[in-house]
Formats: sequence, structure tokens, C-alpha cells
Amino acid sequence: MKKIFLLLVFISITSCSKDPVIYTLFTSSNPINGGLVSPSMAEYGNGESAEITATASSEFVFQSWTGASGIDFNTSVVMDKDKLVTANFIKKKYTLSTEVEGEGSIKETVIKSGAITDYNSGTVIELEAIPSDGWKFNEWKGDISGNKNPYIITLNSNKLVKSIFKKEDTGGGGGSGTVSNSPIDFEVGGYGADWTWKVFENDSDPSLEIVANPNSSGINTSSKVAKFTALKNGAPYAGCESQHGSDIGSFKFDANNSIVKIMVYKTVISDVGLKFSEVNGEAQPEVKVANTKINEWEELAFDLSGSIGKGITGIIDQIIIFPDFNARTIDNVIYFDNITFGSN
Repeated sequence: MKKIFLLLVFISITSCSKDPVIYTLFTSSNPINGGLVSPSMAEYGNGESAEITATASSEFVFQSWTGASGIDFNTSVVMDKDKLVTANFIKKKYTLSTEVEGEGSIKETVIKSGAITDYNSGTVIELEAIPSDGWKFNEWKGDISGNKNPYIITLNSNKLVKSIFKKEDTGGGGGSGTVSNSPIDFEVGGYGADWTWKVFENDSDPSLEIVANPNSSGINTSSKVAKFTALKNGAPYAGCESQHGSDIGSFKFDANNSIVKIMVYKTVISDVGLKFSEVNGEAQPEVKVANTKINEWEELAFDLSGSIGKGITGIIDQIIIFPDFNARTIDNVIYFDNITFGSN
């Protein structure tokens, strides 16, 4: 009888003990495509700590928690009841930096704001290059290219856009006496720096370089100049030439433009040659002038009056420069700049 009584007491105590308390954690993302939250749902005993992690989608960043504390993408909550924790995400923000070369401005017009529901897109902007008086839009550089104007761009990353403006041609063109694309000064917004220069008969033909002025304390205070490295194995007549049909434009020599001046900075005394070619490719005779100074800027004058009325067409569209018209035993570096066209 005693054993039966003890058994009944044990059964009574066991039946009166409580079941363990279980709480459920629910998680969500705001917006729904802003990222993922782990775990998405889980159960925990009373007083347990639930570890939660937010992972942003490609075009979003984690911002904050709702239902939990902290600004880090990892957080935790103590499960003392059923809980809903939401990870808040925001769209990434990108910068659009613009620069202008020459004289003009860039107008920015928002076509479409980056919507929070767009998964992998951003703000759409129309860029319009607006030249100042006497200037014209030439091309875009940076993260966009070409000369389409206006240009529509989508910000899905940080962007740098540069608008290039050039001075308008003021001459009559088509063979008039005015040399519209001058002076050739190799400066930003000027002429020469972005021309398609071709180096010829110079052994490996290194490219013509646009560099900082090696000595701006003399007669040439320009910021940028052209640098030509005449190699010792190059021909005496090694040189460089602009591109036909563009670059210098087209003109005819007359009394107002046939004195051509060029500044040179050389380490040796040697001839500098200058020659011009017509639109049909016919080259007119070169004119040579030797420098008289070394390691300083000197302006040389070339008389092209002999080309007035000469040639098959007489219409010039290419300049050819021989910076070191001389046989060499070593490499010679020559700088040249500020090519002007005028009269005596």
C-alpha cells in the first residue's frame, strides 16, 4: 500500500510541472528587396539570446534596426516574448562630378530619381554642355565619351564627366587666309594639345608629349608645351605632323599669315624645319631656321611668303615640324610651343 501511495505522489508532481516556454523570432527587410535577414524565423527558449544578421543587396546599404537596437548589421535580442525584427536598408548614393575644359557650363536635369523599388538602378540625369560665346562643344570625356549633346547618364556608380569646349573658328574656312585653329599653344582649351600628332622617321617613333613648361621664367610663360625626343638612330629629318582634314583646319598663305613663328627650347644648335601640306597631300617645300640659344626659350621666325599662290590647290590643312633637323650621336630632347601666323 505504501508503494502505491508513493507512486501516486510521483505521478502527481510530474503532471503538475510546466512545459518549457518557447518564443518565436520573425524577421523582415524594409524594403523587401533591400537585402536579406538571417534567420528569417526561429524559436528560442525564454531568456535566450537571438543573433541576427542583415546582408544588403547590391544597390543598398544597411541603415538601422526596428525591433532591435544598434546600427551595425549584426544585432541580438533577448527572447522574452514573440518578436518581429526588421532590417532597414536605403539605396546607395552616388556622386556626379563634372569638369569643364575651355569656356562653357554643364546643365544637369534629373530625368528619373532612383526609385527605392529599383533593384540595380539609380538616378537618370540629362547632361547638356552649354558653350560660352565664341566657343563650341567638342566632346565628352571621363566616364562618358563621344559628342552627343545632351547626354543621358544613369548613376549606378560614382561618375566623373568632363565637357570639352573649343574656340569657334572665326575665319572663313575652306582656304581663306585666316588660320582659325591658332595659335598652337598646347594649352587646355587652346589648340594642339589634343591634336592627332604623328611622329615619323624617328627610329621607334615615340609619341609627341604634352608636358609642363621646363622653364617658364623666360619669354615663354606658358603652362604646357610640346616635347619631342629626337633619337640618335632616327633620321635627321625626323619630325611630327598634324592630321589631315582636322587639327589645323584649312587656309591659304597670304601677306597676313605667311610669317610663322615658333618658340623652341633646345640643348643643341641645329636647324628647325617647318613644312605645310595641302588638302590633297601635296607637301610644299620646308623652310629651315637654326636656333642660336641653348637651354632657354627662343622664338624663331619662318618666312613662308614663297608659298603664297603656290601648290596644286594652295589650300593648307597640315603642319609638319622637324624639331632637330640634324644628324645625331645622342638622343636630343626639344621643346616647342606658341606657333603663330602673322605678317612682318
